Amino acid sequence: MASNVISGRQIRLRDYRYRGEVTSLVLTFTLLAALYVLAVWLFPNSSQQVKKVLAITAVGLTVYVITIIVQQRAVFGTLVRVSPRQFHELHKLATDAAENLATQPVPIYVKRSSEQNIYTLGFWGSPLIVITSSMIDQMDPGNLQFFIGREIGHIHAGHTWLRTLLKPLGSEVPVIGRLLNSVVFGDWVNRAEFTADRAGFIACNSLTSAVSAMLKFGVGVSLFQKLDIREFLEQIKDVHTVGGRVTEIIAEQPYLTERVRHLVRFSLSDQFRVIMPEERAHTQILDALPQAFFSSGHLPPKAPPSTPVAESSIPTPQSELTLPETTPSIELDNNAHDPRLRLVSVNSNEPHILRRQKTRIGRNLDNDIVINSDRASRYHAEIIREGGGFLLVDKKSRNGVWLNGQKISAQAEIKAGDRIRIGKHEFTFIRKD
Repeated sequence: MASNVISGRQIRLRDYRYRGEVTSLVLTFTLLAALYVLAVWLFPNSSQQVKKVLAITAVGLTVYVITIIVQQRAVFGTLVRVSPRQFHELHKLATDAAENLATQPVPIYVKRSSEQNIYTLGFWGSPLIVITSSMIDQMDPGNLQFFIGREIGHIHAGHTWLRTLLKPLGSEVPVIGRLLNSVVFGDWVNRAEFTADRAGFIACNSLTSAVSAMLKFGVGVSLFQKLDIREFLEQIKDVHTVGGRVTEIIAEQPYLTERVRHLVRFSLSDQFRVIMPEERAHTQILDALPQAFFSSGHLPPKAPPSTPVAESSIPTPQSELTLPETTPSIELDNNAHDPRLRLVSVNSNEPHILRRQKTRIGRNLDNDIVINSDRASRYHAEIIREGGGFLLVDKKSRNGVWLNGQKISAQAEIKAGDRIRIGKHEFTFIRKD
């Protein structure tokens, strides 16, 4: 996991806060104050009624705040806290997410529920994050880290208090609730969500994990496996109209297609390259995205892949989000895929093309070779070019790496014909000079 110190400094909130978010909030409160003054001036006889409504609203919100505080206290007795001794992997994901965002870790509690959800309880004091057991069971580690990072981003950006106060004034409250929550604060809510998405992306450090997390949450994990990414995201054309933009503002959340587009644009922007100049800013998921996601006066059009890939390694639409990460264009020639280097599955005879310099292998979706097995660690092993040869490196995996039937201690030199086993998956190393 990358350190939160980038180029001699820590990542700051303004590095990923979405443009105009604070301005939108200030203008919203200014508008509300102006409307109140105008109403009292135009309808002086009704000013007392307005004051009564405001007083009742204030009392209601006070009661609601007290309820939230009580719920926060009840968490300690009804939910299970994530710690180094229990749910160790989840605790590590949360700790790394906070470190990447250069902020303090937030306490996390697990709630047993069949619904996938994650939310924050509390205000300014000591907020905590609640995540349901269903989300933990169904989401990959990188996806979980993205969602945890989003909540940390909300807390770090100061969104929590207002989002909490707006919750009882949501769509379930006729007319007034809809007006306040969606119309009046709609623009700020959308910008705050874009900020949180950026925080989640930085936290998990993988565009693949971030986008797949949003899509899984939007359509469901089961349907995600059958999703044609390109066709779904082509729906962005339907909302790039005046009517589409207006309805997005009054919606409770930004459109999913727009959230993906904004995150992709951020990952390719100079703003992101400044805060993470040595990090890989995107993945081959870019090849699965429509051109509309790249059409901008500030961004170059999507370029075709610079290195041909064997037909057998081209994924189907359903699996495009498991593609490995690529490096920025300055590194493509040095670490591009090399068809002469392969790991061939012993059981299925499926070839996996390696990279010229370093190939990452593991369970996490941003590896170059993804192994879908509980016996594989998130980042299990690497194959690295060393002079004229190659080294097989164990990245401190839980179950180890086996070379020709022998478990390696840390690293070992490999040659053509060697057999590599990770969990139950066995491969033959092929090198054609």
